[in-house]
Amino acid sequence: MRCVVVCAFLAVLVLLGEAWAGGSFIVVCGYSHSRADDPIIFPRSPGASHMHDFIGAKDTNAFSTLASMLAGGTACKLAADTAGAWTPALYRNGVQVDPTGTGPDGRKARTQIYYNRSNLASGTQVQVPPPDLRIVAGNGHAMSEADNPKLGKEIYWGCSDNSVGGKPKAPPPSCPTGIISLHVGFPNCWDGVLTGENDTEHLRYPSGGVCPDTHPIPLPRIILRWEYPVGYETGDIMLSSGPPYTAHGDFWQTWDQTILTWLVNGCINREVPCGKL
Repeated sequence: MRCVVVCAFLAVLVLLGEAWAGGSFIVVCGYSHSRADDPIIFPRSPGASHMHDFIGAKDTNAFSTLASMLAGGTACKLAADTAGAWTPALYRNGVQVDPTGTGPDGRKARTQIYYNRSNLASGTQVQVPPPDLRIVAGNGHAMSEADNPKLGKEIYWGCSDNSVGGKPKAPPPSCPTGIISLHVGFPNCWDGVLTGENDTEHLRYPSGGVCPDTHPIPLPRIILRWEYPVGYETGDIMLSSGPPYTAHGDFWQTWDQTILTWLVNGCINREVPCGKL
C-alpha cells in the first residue's frame, strides 16, 4: 500500500520532468546529529572515530544495523530514504559549524544527495544499489593533497551559489552567500561482492565513462553536497580528521528498496530528470 501512494507521487514528478540535467533525482536530507562514531570503519566501537556530522538516517551510530537504520526514521524529506551519510565535522577558527542554519544574508544551508549517471557513457543502464552496501570515498588520513587522489575531482570545495569555478581542493577564502560547500562523490562501478562490512574495495570509479572489467556493474553516481554557514570571510577551516585535504565521506545504503528501485529505473535509466524529492 505504501508503494502505491509514494510511487504515484513520484510518477507525477517523472511526468513533470523537474529540472536537473539527464536522468537523475536529488534527495534533500537534513542534518541529523554529530557523533564520534563511524559504523563502517569502526563498527560496534562507540567513540572510536573522530567527530562526524550525519545526515539522513536518524539511527546512525556505532551499533547500527540494516534493520535499525530502516526502522529508525530519517531527516530526509522523502521518508523512504533511510540511508545514512556522514563526513568529518567542520570547524571554523576552532568552533564547530553544523551543516544547517542560515548564512549572513538569510539563505539556508542545504544538505542533499544527488543520484545520476553523469560519469557513465550515455545510455548506460545502471543497477539499483543493493541493500546494505557500505562505501567510503576519500582519505581521512591524508598527510597532503596528493594523499587524497580524488581531491579536486570527486571531492571538492566551493560556495553554495556555485560562484567558484572548477573543483577547488580547499575552501574558498570567501563566498558571496557566506556559505561554503563540500561535494563528495562515491565510486560507482561494482564487482558484485557484498561483504556486510566495508565494501569500498569492491568499488571503483569509471574511466572514460566505462566501468573496468574487474568491476563491471554500473551503479548510480552518488554525490553528497554539504553546506556550512561560516560567514562572508571563510576563516581557518579544519575538519575533525585534519586539514581540508582530509575531506572524505561515508554512505550506507539502507533505503526502502522498493522505492529506490522505482526511482533508479524510473528516473535514471529512463533519462528523466525527477528533480528534488
